[in-house]
Amino acid sequence: MTNYLARYLAGEHVQVTRELSRLAPCSEVLRAEAWGIAEAAMSRVAHNCRLIADRLSRRGYLFSVYCDDEDDGGPQPPITPFDSQNAGMIDRLAARFGPLPITLECFWRTVGDVAFTGKHPDFPGMLDPLVVYPVEALLEEAEYAEREDDGCFHFALSPDDLHKDNVSGGMPYSVALPQGTFDFRLMHEGRDMDFLDYLRDVILVRGGFGGVDIAHPAGVPLAELTMELKPF
Repeated sequence: MTNYLARYLAGEHVQVTRELSRLAPCSEVLRAEAWGIAEAAMSRVAHNCRLIADRLSRRGYLFSVYCDDEDDGGPQPPITPFDSQNAGMIDRLAARFGPLPITLECFWRTVGDVAFTGKHPDFPGMLDPLVVYPVEALLEEAEYAEREDDGCFHFALSPDDLHKDNVSGGMPYSVALPQGTFDFRLMHEGRDMDFLDYLRDVILVRGGFGGVDIAHPAGVPLAELTMELKPF
């Protein structure tokens, strides 16, 4: 019996999840423990996202499709909870394209989908706010998905930093399927990180905005947004 879950709950968050990420697709025994770790991590991610969304709202931040003062694309909620209809969509996606990374499936089931795009008069542009599309968006892509050179199907999980500001840009941040692993590399995102490490950086360090300069955050109240967030 491994002790991954006990170690994670004792505070070895980064060490344990990185060890699991280096393993091949999880066995059934290990998968149950890995799922417990992902649930523990994503419950903290959900808590942190709700805190950040609430703090931004109280600051007068307006959540919208884009971060564009001239064309914001209309309002949208920062967090949309998961429901039973989404569960069926996950099953359909996995049945067609193979297993999903545990962290991604658990993110959807525990957090839902997230979109911190929006605008505030004191915030600079190009902040690259956190966005994770709902599983429904991937199913829409599935109608025309084709295998790439790596033998996998690539699905967008988020617009790139430019598209979030309503500017024509590059490739969306993406996941390759199938991947029956614990975590996965978030493709086309400049940090070249696994998903959990990406979330740690954007949420815990940058208050939900991947493009904020932590040394000079300009009008972004970075200390307030990151205050007392739960490590994961």
